[in-house]
Amino acid sequence: MAECYIAVDLGGTNIRAARGTADGRILARASHRTLAAEGEAAVIQRIVQAIREVWPEDGNARAIGISAPGPLDPWKGVIIYAPNLPGWRDVPLRDDIMREFHVPTRLGNDANLAALAEYRFGAGRGYDDMIYLTLSTGIGGGVICGGRLLLGAKGFAAELGHMSVDLNGPRCNCGTLAA
Repeated sequence: MAECYIAVDLGGTNIRAARGTADGRILARASHRTLAAEGEAAVIQRIVQAIREVWPEDGNARAIGISAPGPLDPWKGVIIYAPNLPGWRDVPLRDDIMREFHVPTRLGNDANLAALAEYRFGAGRGYDDMIYLTLSTGIGGGVICGGRLLLGAKGFAAELGHMSVDLNGPRCNCGTLAA
């Protein structure tokens, strides 16, 4: 079987997993409701279940990449706080998944990784600079500048969902003013 990778998208509404190739071909998919109100442990078990559903029969996946709502620390693999996932504070999701599957695992902000995917496989191909906006359970974005994903010193660059448009507007689930 060809070398493959596992991708997981943890969202406030759904958990999606896919097995794919380095050139972007999708070989298998799985999806489950997040059901975040059931708690961190139950959600992590659903992530594990989704990964198992797309895991290659020969057991040979090269790595796992997880996109998750933030803010998060992409270098430590920790979700610092996820407003759309009640109770999720300082969750070492990367290490939890690596312990289960024993392959290199990376964690990144969902909007940043969506921007990176669009840059590599979608409408951003061929451009060195782009901005990607996502409107889903939350609002987010990612920025590609000079062909590189803009993360900033702590991984919080381009939190586009936190640019205030109306200072008297509604508050975000995290407590700050929403866009």
